[in-house]
Amino acid sequence: MLIRSDDLLSGKYGRSGHFVRFYDEGDVMLDEVATFLAQAVPMGGKGIVIATPDHIDVLRRRLGPAAAVRVAWMDADAVLAQFMVDGWPDPARFEAAVGSAVAAACAGGTTVHAFGEMVALLCARGRHDAALRLEELWNDLARRLVFSLFCAYPWDAFPTPELAQAFRRVCAEHDHACADTALALPAEGDADIGRIRLEQEVQALRAEVRRYKDNERVLRRSERELADFVENAVEGLHRVGADGTILWANRAELQMLGYGWEEYVGHNIAEFHVDRPVIDDIVTRLACGDTLYDYPARLRCKDGSIRHVLIHSNGSFEDGQLRYTRCFTRDATERRERDIALKQRDRMLLDAPVAAALLMGPDFVFRLANRCYRDLVGRDGIEGLPLLRAFPELRGGEIHHLLEHVHATGRAARVEELHVHGRYLKFSVEPLAVEEGEERGMIVVAVDVTEHVRTRQEIEHAHAERAELLAELTAASRAKDEFLAMLGHELRNPLSPIVSALKLIRMRGETGFAREREIIERQVQHLVRLVDDLLDISRVTRGKVELQCERVDLAQPLGKAIEMARPLLEQRRHRLDGDIEPDLAWEGDPMRLAQVVSNLLTNAARYTPPGGKVVLRAHGVDGERVRLAVSDTGIGMSPELRAQVFDLFFQGKRAIDRAEGGLGIGLALVRNIVGQHGGQVEAHSAGPGKGSEFVVLLPRRTPAACAVPDVAPAANAAAAVRRRIMVVDDNVDGADTLARLLAAHGHDVRVFHEPVAALTAVPDFLPDLAVLDIGLPVLDGYEVARRLRALLHDHPCRLVALTGYGLPADREQSARAGFDAHLVKPVNPDVVVRLAAGTD
Repeated sequence: MLIRSDDLLSGKYGRSGHFVRFYDEGDVMLDEVATFLAQAVPMGGKGIVIATPDHIDVLRRRLGPAAAVRVAWMDADAVLAQFMVDGWPDPARFEAAVGSAVAAACAGGTTVHAFGEMVALLCARGRHDAALRLEELWNDLARRLVFSLFCAYPWDAFPTPELAQAFRRVCAEHDHACADTALALPAEGDADIGRIRLEQEVQALRAEVRRYKDNERVLRRSERELADFVENAVEGLHRVGADGTILWANRAELQMLGYGWEEYVGHNIAEFHVDRPVIDDIVTRLACGDTLYDYPARLRCKDGSIRHVLIHSNGSFEDGQLRYTRCFTRDATERRERDIALKQRDRMLLDAPVAAALLMGPDFVFRLANRCYRDLVGRDGIEGLPLLRAFPELRGGEIHHLLEHVHATGRAARVEELHVHGRYLKFSVEPLAVEEGEERGMIVVAVDVTEHVRTRQEIEHAHAERAELLAELTAASRAKDEFLAMLGHELRNPLSPIVSALKLIRMRGETGFAREREIIERQVQHLVRLVDDLLDISRVTRGKVELQCERVDLAQPLGKAIEMARPLLEQRRHRLDGDIEPDLAWEGDPMRLAQVVSNLLTNAARYTPPGGKVVLRAHGVDGERVRLAVSDTGIGMSPELRAQVFDLFFQGKRAIDRAEGGLGIGLALVRNIVGQHGGQVEAHSAGPGKGSEFVVLLPRRTPAACAVPDVAPAANAAAAVRRRIMVVDDNVDGADTLARLLAAHGHDVRVFHEPVAALTAVPDFLPDLAVLDIGLPVLDGYEVARRLRALLHDHPCRLVALTGYGLPADREQSARAGFDAHLVKPVNPDVVVRLAAGTD
């Protein structure tokens, strides 16, 4: 039975064995052999081909280079010559020439497919017996090795009936025999090979007819698919006749332009071109046989808009005559807009007032560089050059690394101050947005900011100098404050015994020197006030004064101010008139307001000739403010003087005797204290010799960050109780006068000028009150207080600090050291007496 070769190759009869193929068409047979060999390659197998050189060339091409390398190629005639002896196959030589090659290929269990044409060559030479012997040798080899063998015989190898027996023996020597169609083998004694071949040809013809019909159906399906492909392609397609008439257009073409079929097909193509010279050139070139690629044109849409397109077209010719043209139309509107945008971008870069360049690719090739950029880098002719060829000195530098970073990440980068060859540049790199597969690029913008940087450096240097100067001024101010505090302390030390002595003289009722005592009291009060003003101005101007706010009747601090200024008013024989609105409530620091009004009254008394008039007025202006005014009949002020009168240490023109006195501090204090209360002060005068008026406007409620204390009414003074009082002060006069004053009020007082002696006497004396000078030698007052507390154990004793330093920090330090009170020299004798009596 002859089986179909297709069934054999499909594996229907297994994938190993010894097969024979009878054929008429060599090309068909070679296709089957190529398929047979290729089946071994995916399994990691090998092939052996023993064929004619022509067939070897054909099989190499059909297998391709990848599969051909796994095949051993041998010339059939050459191999026959190796083992044929006197026209007969020699088994030993066959084993050496063929068996060894097959054994090597089969090593390791590799799948081997072999094809041989040596038997066909022997039959062509009339040696059918030698061909049968060779088939037997192949079978002997197949019993020892596992491989598949494909043999091929042309039908014309058995041309006569006498060869029918040879044909049957060839078939018998193979596991399967195959042909184009399946046929029964000739019976024993049937020698008509021609009939068998004819029947095979009839069957083959019928199969060919079936294949033709199948191919026709495939062709019609392919035509339908092709028609569907071109009709529904996303690219516009149309066909134009030789006379310019549109013969056909696909859906994409019609949709792109907005026309229906009848509105487009059948019309001349020139009707839809905006530019007549363009379509004329297209038609002429196509008629000449040219092929057009990306030919730009403009087509008119149905809605009147213009569509930019790119045309690919060529013609179909017959006998040298143009039959029609086929055309692909691609919408290039977006591409053209992009090209225009790119040209505008390049033009903007070229015309930019700053240095700009366009770099492309990983080598940063200069696509363009404007004049500012070339001037900045000092080089021309850099367009078209890679960065490192144009500027080899930049290799490995900051600019080179920056460009590589932007190219690798696609993210913009900027350096605010890039130092390059003595100049500073603001260097920006912006990556270009590109389509997939397009070359990357970046825009570089450089701005020379050298002058800006140097100016900033100069400003920073100036700021540093200013900060240094400010530090020096701060240190000088601190030194000034420390000097003023020390000065106040040193001035107050001698004042304290003087004040105490005057108090003692007044208590004794001595009248022999009343006039002289009054003079001393006035001058001492004046000196104390000068010292207080000197220290106050330092604190007030630096905002170191904390307002102690409370709600009071405004008449109270004004009365205190009048009392403070009265000695000077009386001394200069001035008349003081008052016009104060009754029950005028005000919230603020009454002590500081008394200081303000006292300074204004004192200023009026000083600069008004003796026997003058001073008026104090106080009224509510509205629901929010109060108005205080101090006027006089004094020397008046010029406009220039009014502008400077509140400046620190400023004093107007004075007589040579300086009868007015003062340090130029009082009015500066007035302005600062009023400002702290949220108010304002003004000076008015009609001119020299016409008197002055100072007006203070204050809010009824001070907008200061201070709490209003709840002031309890003063308790009645208790009767004096005799107390043991210890006074420790290295100022002998001050300590002695204070001791005599306290003794005059019935107290037991002991005075010590040296702290160690005072501490030694504590256990025996057990004081109820200790007045300690802070600035003691050897041990300061803070240390004496600490040790005194330890010596007294549980014995109650009030500690009073006595010092010339009166800053808030000084008071806080004495409180932390355990002092119950802090007195600033010169001490008011009445305060000391109240402390001794336990009523203050």
